[in-house]
Amino acid sequence: MPSKKPKSVRYATLKRRVKSEYQHTRKYKTTYKDIKKVFAWINEAIFDSELQPFNDVLLKDLRNQRCFGQVTQWEWKRKGTTAFHLEMCTHYKNKKEFIDTLGHEMVHLFQMTRGDSGNHNALFYSYKNKMSKAGINIV
Repeated sequence: MPSKKPKSVRYATLKRRVKSEYQHTRKYKTTYKDIKKVFAWINEAIFDSELQPFNDVLLKDLRNQRCFGQVTQWEWKRKGTTAFHLEMCTHYKNKKEFIDTLGHEMVHLFQMTRGDSGNHNALFYSYKNKMSKAGINIV
C-alpha cells in the first residue's frame, strides 16, 4: 500500500486546486461532477479519505430554507441503517461560494457519521482552521 503524503503537502495541494477554482468569479451552476471532484479533494486533504460519499445528492432551490446547502440524516431503526443526503443549491454567486458550502456540509457529514448532533459546536469549529489552511471558509 503506498504511503500517504504528509498532511502539509495534502493541505498545499488542496489549497492550490481550490485557488485555481476560485478564479471563476461569474455565477456558478452546480454540477454533480464538481460535487464529486471537490468532495474527493477535501476528503483526501482534510479527512484522510475516511469520509464515505453522501448516499444521495440533490440539487434544489434552497432559498426558502435560507441556506446554501444542508445534510439530512435518515434513519431506519428497524433495519438499523442510516443514510446521509446532501442538498445543494442549483446556483451560487461564484465557485468559491460553492466550494466553501460543500466543505461546510462535509464537516456536518463527518460529525453525523461519528454520532455527533451535526450542530455548529466545538467539533464543527475545530475544522475551521484546517479548512482555512486550504483556502476554504466554512463559517
